[in-house]
Formats: sequence, C-alpha cells, structure tokens
Amino acid sequence: MGSRLESLLLGKSLKLSLRYLGYSVVLMALSFGQRYLAGNSEMGNTFGLFTSPLGVAVVAIVLAGIHTYRNDGILVSTAVAVITVSGYSLYAVTALNHPQPDYGLLTGAGTAIFYGLPMGILASTVAYAFRRFAPN
Repeated sequence: MGSRLESLLLGKSLKLSLRYLGYSVVLMALSFGQRYLAGNSEMGNTFGLFTSPLGVAVVAIVLAGIHTYRNDGILVSTAVAVITVSGYSLYAVTALNHPQPDYGLLTGAGTAIFYGLPMGILASTVAYAFRRFAPN
C-alpha cells in the first residue's frame, strides 16, 4: 500500500491514531458503565446527555471529526465512531434477561456498526474536506 493511501486511511501518525482509539474505548466504557449503573441501581443518577442516543452520537461524531481533522485517518475515524457507539448499544445485550437467537444484529455490535459507520464516515468526510478546502 502506498504511503499516501496509508496516510489517508490510517492517519499520518500511528501514535495519534492509537491515542484516539484509546479515547474511544474510554468513552465506550463510560457510556456502558453509566447505562449499566443507572439501569441496575436504585439511584439512577447519571449525566443524562451522555446516556441518551443523541449524546453518544454527538460524542462519536465530534471525536471522529477531530481525529480526521488532526490526523487524516478516515478508516480510524470510522472505527472511533463505531467503538464509541458500541458502548451505548452493547448495554442492550446485558439488559436482555433471556436473549433470543432471532434478535441477530439488532442488539449489540450490529447496532453499533449500523449507526456508528455512517456517523464516522460523515464526520471524517466533513472534517477532511474542511481541513483541505478551508482558508488558513
């Protein structure tokens, strides 16, 4: 693979790409943890925006966009969005008392891919275009 294509897909700096992947894993754990604690405890005190689907989507889009703007890694930005959304959607797997095999991709990872992939692609495309064509 050529260095220019590799830079476009993975980013200019592999270290920065791994840092943003780490951020997305931390946000995934926070989102899952907040939903899990709010659903399984009597208190239910969580930050409402980050536990809502809109809040998780905004966080995923912003993190993917920032990564693409700073590092040009479109593939990594899409992975960042999918990982961040998966924290919200994987709670559905643990919330089911009796998982049914006919749910298929509607729970967990399938939902994360279904929603996170377009968000990551859109955010990375907009950030890439903004970086390339915006005046300095």
